[in-house]
Amino acid sequence: MAKRYEVIAADIRQQIQDGSLPAGSRLPAETALARAYKVGLPTVRQALGALQAEGLIEKQHGRGSFVRASGNQIEYANDRRSRRLAGPAPDIDVVVTCCEMKATVELAARLSVKPRTRLLEFSYRGRRQEDESPCSLVRSYLVYDMVAAIPMAPVVSVGDGSPWGDAYEGWLINAGIELDHVTERVGARPPTADEASMLGIFPGVSVLAIQRTSVDTAGRVVEVADLLLSGDRIAAVYRTPVTAAARVPG
Repeated sequence: MAKRYEVIAADIRQQIQDGSLPAGSRLPAETALARAYKVGLPTVRQALGALQAEGLIEKQHGRGSFVRASGNQIEYANDRRSRRLAGPAPDIDVVVTCCEMKATVELAARLSVKPRTRLLEFSYRGRRQEDESPCSLVRSYLVYDMVAAIPMAPVVSVGDGSPWGDAYEGWLINAGIELDHVTERVGARPPTADEASMLGIFPGVSVLAIQRTSVDTAGRVVEVADLLLSGDRIAAVYRTPVTAAARVPG
């Protein structure tokens, strides 16, 4: 037998799907929903949490819960480099900070350097204009000696820029380093308590955790990064070109 919050979530879901609750409309207040369904507030919040985890609604602090517009998620796409040349970047405000650090054992292994090697760490916090909390947190690591002599962004900057920490590509080019390929390992998991707090994630929403490794034409690892993306606001989209030779006639 379905639990009471599941019944409530199914009813609201049906109203969204049949257009009774159109995109952008505000749901009744939690207290009103509790009275209508004859349940307590915790049950209503559990139902709304399930709908938010599905990406059907979003909670706006101080305003309530709203039906999300279809396609309202930002795309993290593997062809974003060509997109960046052809059109505008995602509508996200980005805050960037930079600091020096010594390579931990784990980072040293990923970068193929010795522990305590001097690194530059760039942190990116991306926030959609309609949100209070960031939707992406990125930490990108470069070997200090590779790029220290070339011009970079200020230590702290706010405003335009890629929320994915892609600025390193230009810095490497300026340092005479040519990228050969970038590998991205993508996983979905529940956030830790700290991650949920930083991203303003409602219980039940997963995060996309992406580990990036950039390799140059000499086979050196020249950048690694950890990307943490809010699963209800960002979708990972990967496009794979299919050559004529690879197509199977049928």
